[in-house]
Amino acid sequence: MMLHKRPARPDAFVTKVAAEIAALRAAHERGEEPKITKAIWQDFKAAFSAAQHGRCGYCELPVVAGQHGDVEHFAPKAAVTEFVNWEAERGRETADLAKLTGRSPSKRLPAGYWWLAYDWTNYLLACAVCNSVWKGNLYPVKQPPVRGNPDEAQHETPLLLNPFGRRDPARHLRFGIDGSVEPLDQSDFGRETIRTCGLGRLALVQERNFSTTSAFGAVQQTRKELAAGVLPEDSEGLADLHRLGRLGAPFPGVVRAIIRQELGPLTWQQLDDLFGEAVVPVDLRRRQPA
Repeated sequence: MMLHKRPARPDAFVTKVAAEIAALRAAHERGEEPKITKAIWQDFKAAFSAAQHGRCGYCELPVVAGQHGDVEHFAPKAAVTEFVNWEAERGRETADLAKLTGRSPSKRLPAGYWWLAYDWTNYLLACAVCNSVWKGNLYPVKQPPVRGNPDEAQHETPLLLNPFGRRDPARHLRFGIDGSVEPLDQSDFGRETIRTCGLGRLALVQERNFSTTSAFGAVQQTRKELAAGVLPEDSEGLADLHRLGRLGAPFPGVVRAIIRQELGPLTWQQLDDLFGEAVVPVDLRRRQPA
């Protein structure tokens, strides 16, 4: 998972949703349940696919290459579900399949974030597994949550990481050499994102394995080279990490998180500058705490 720059909101979108937004607010003012009737957001899927390079905003797997994908509402537009007993309700994976059985959040709140149904800042591209199988209508926030009230809900803090948000996933997710993932420094944001979106699901861990194994191998080589006095710009390990973390690679966000957690002072921007047109001196031999 990594941060992306949200695409600009097209004028055509503003025009299309104006009447729908007005109808929702009018129903709310009348004390009626707002009903979302038109999935206008699907007409603008290409904008989010381009911004996310065709990959799921949560798991980084290719979306448009093998499925239609969804324009996901980060905050659910209708009902919201919650786990009352996580261990009993979280469900079980079926080995070798993207199937999850017994996942049944027992708390359901009919009023969701209806006012964000046509909000451009509430959209992202997601794969069907992350969106439908795992996340569904879950939306953990810091307690106490406020649902169905636009004036009060603006003070909520969502505990899910957003690929278009302010929090860098690399500061909240820690990846293992085998492709596993866990919260970094016991991050609440990392924990809730992993278990809500299924970032630790078996098939995904296996799919990440090649990238994580390669990244940790490059980290080890980098440390040896720098200890031997090799300059950063001449380091084959750093060059490999840069290649593995570029946007065209399979899991660039995962690799960038590994770079941060294993080579503390180094940022992706420094690495990109190092192997781009501008060479910026980077001292990696004194690792600072993450």
